[in-house]
Amino acid sequence: MRLARIVGNVVSTLKHEAYDGKKLLLAEPIHPTGEPSAPATVAVDYVGAGEGELVLLGAAPGAAKLVFGMDIAPIKDMVMGIIDEVELEGEITLRASDANKSAMLKTPVV
Repeated sequence: MRLARIVGNVVSTLKHEAYDGKKLLLAEPIHPTGEPSAPATVAVDYVGAGEGELVLLGAAPGAAKLVFGMDIAPIKDMVMGIIDEVELEGEITLRASDANKSAMLKTPVV
């Protein structure tokens, strides 16, 4: 599993049938301190996450097949959990409430 921040939604009108009815999110992997650790990836949402939230990305052979009950599940990354906080060596390094505040500041007001 990896830590990630949801940075956007992915909308696709034509897609593999395995994605029908599933929410696709753009997830940016992060370090436990919140800095980006890799380029963003498309992940299938399993828990109802939204933009700005800190999440757990899971990717294991057969996990999507088992979770979504499909014979063929061409899913590399899934959002498997929403993170409240991250503690590293006894110190809280990341809080969801702090991440949501900074995401709200970046959201353009129309």
